[in-house]
Amino acid sequence: MSVPKVVIPIQSTLGTAAAENDDFYFSECFVDTGLIDQLLSPLSAQSIVAGRTGSGKSAILRKIEETSEHVCILNPETLSLGFLADSWLLNFLTTKDVDLGLFYQQLWRHVLVIELLRYEKNLESEYKVKSFIQSFSDIFKDNTAKLRAFEYLTKYGGQFWEDTELRVRHIAQAFEDNLSAEMGASFAGIRSKIEAGSNVSQTESSEIISNARKIVNSIQMQELSKIIDILNEDVFDDKKRQVILLIDNLDLQWADSRIQMKLIEALVNVIPKFRKIQNIKIIIAMRDDLIDQVLSQASTPGFQREKFADQYKRIVWNKDNLKLVVNRRVKKLYKSQYTNESIDIDDILADQVSHQETFDYIFDRTMMRPRDVLSYFNKLFDKFAGKTELLQKDIRSIELDYSTDRRRALVDEWSAMYPFANLAIGFLGHKKLSSEFRFGNVDKDIIDELVLNIITKHENDRGDLVSKARAHFNGGNDTTREAFFRSLIAVLYRIGAIGIKTQANSRVEFSFISRPLISGDELGENTPCLVHPMLWQNLGRRGESKGLFT
Repeated sequence: MSVPKVVIPIQSTLGTAAAENDDFYFSECFVDTGLIDQLLSPLSAQSIVAGRTGSGKSAILRKIEETSEHVCILNPETLSLGFLADSWLLNFLTTKDVDLGLFYQQLWRHVLVIELLRYEKNLESEYKVKSFIQSFSDIFKDNTAKLRAFEYLTKYGGQFWEDTELRVRHIAQAFEDNLSAEMGASFAGIRSKIEAGSNVSQTESSEIISNARKIVNSIQMQELSKIIDILNEDVFDDKKRQVILLIDNLDLQWADSRIQMKLIEALVNVIPKFRKIQNIKIIIAMRDDLIDQVLSQASTPGFQREKFADQYKRIVWNKDNLKLVVNRRVKKLYKSQYTNESIDIDDILADQVSHQETFDYIFDRTMMRPRDVLSYFNKLFDKFAGKTELLQKDIRSIELDYSTDRRRALVDEWSAMYPFANLAIGFLGHKKLSSEFRFGNVDKDIIDELVLNIITKHENDRGDLVSKARAHFNGGNDTTREAFFRSLIAVLYRIGAIGIKTQANSRVEFSFISRPLISGDELGENTPCLVHPMLWQNLGRRGESKGLFT
């Protein structure tokens, strides 16, 4: 331990869990790992900054907003897209499994185009909009394709100065109007039946579905593509002026859950179309689990996982960068309240905990993300306010509280995708398991016990693991049990609750460091599985974790 330069009481915390909202620390303490330059490069295809909860996605977007000259913000909540699922037409087509991916792409293209136009041309009043429309109508009068595209934009987009929600409603209403025109007299009668909850005939259902598909694949998409040409050639023509459009909070409830993943898939499919505009960069933040859901549910024709992988950049932290996060906040805290001396975290910590450097001990109990590290230190600072040194017993004393919080956070993070997450994590605390176990050595009875619990509490849930639990519950043989257990280990690995060794002499792999996914087929009888040390105290586990991630 270094000698403290001054005796300083601990009387505050190192910031909030949502670092992007922490104004006191953010500007001076942000740690750039080089990811921002990669995202902003005009040559880069990467438009999605991906990471787990608490890894710093929103903080990166805030830093881009603060340090870039021309930034446009699109908040999905302002779209108010909940009405889409309440539309009698869209709801009917969704229940009939009609793929509306192209319609949702059309909607996103329109929203993004108008947001960019509003920003670039400052279209915030009726007068400015009229002047803009007139000037461009004059420019395009000798270019039929561009003029048609621009007329489409003004016709179906509503007024440029209206709220985004109203413009989205215009697009949805235009879809219904076009369908009515296509179907003629039969449209009103079928609509009345559907809205009243009456049964429609197979012929009527087929008529509305076939015509809806025709509308989705109509000329409007071609016109929207031409609009992107307009932006590139006639609007964003100053190639030295980069405009950045940022989209965050896609994980919030900004649309009906029945269609939200389809809307996100459509957004991901649309963004590459805008790469044609050289000085526009669209960047969105997405949680890892959202990416998983998009990939698992993707239905758009031609959607390719390999191409999608080229679009996103995962946030990866190492020990040095996380220690820098802590040290910058420690310096800021002490300088602002107590002294101008340069203080870092090693001036406060005991040298070792359990024969391991103290920061390494704490680091091994995180998922290598800022939120975990700050959570541990905040609990220490809160409990031991007024001390000048944090001893080994102090550091270990808050570990149970920290471990319980991390389990709760893990369940919250993954419950939408894995409603049984808490039961699965609880399985790792069974008295017949240790912190490290081999895949083939787990007692059959505790696997069967978990199957029963999942069937009892999540009988109606969908998903691979619940299906395999149901199959084993009904079949009850070694084959169904093994299939379920392989799926369980894959899920526990995905959420970060366990790490595995795929080879005897390899390091333990965790999803937040190595591959985010594994297949159950990769597991052999002797595959070692290690419960993440951050869960040990909560699950009543003990083990050796020295240098797990370094």
